Amino acid sequence: MMPSPTKTPTRLGRYEILDEIGKGAMGIVYLAKDPLIGRLVALKTFRIGYSSLKDQEMEQFRARFMREAQSAGILSHPNIVTIHDVVEESEDGLAFIAMEYVRGTNLKLLLQGDQPLSLSFVLDAIAQVGDALDLLFVDELGD
Repeated sequence: MMPSPTKTPTRLGRYEILDEIGKGAMGIVYLAKDPLIGRLVALKTFRIGYSSLKDQEMEQFRARFMREAQSAGILSHPNIVTIHDVVEESEDGLAFIAMEYVRGTNLKLLLQGDQPLSLSFVLDAIAQVGDALDLLFVDELGD
């Protein structure tokens, strides 16, 4: 059974929803405003009551979602978004991560585009990803 389409909420927790900026299999990413400090954030949601999954699968997705938030939340690096808040379940039946909103071009769309990417762009992107991954592995290994 497919979940019924839902209208974009106007709020999630204290955050004011401004726009939908992405969609995935298990949730939606919204552009939102934190009214307490006036900052724009991206809210990555996870629909807890997603009806087409078995309870065990749902719990695995929820656990992975929370691990992602916890892992990213302890990191501080220019190439990794900052996590501001995690809500395990809102009154709307959503879990969500409030994270730094980064304006820019979607890398996936660039890679799927018709125009070839310049060598300098590709090398810069790989270097940035590698730098961020280096922090992850150093943090994981305790070096």
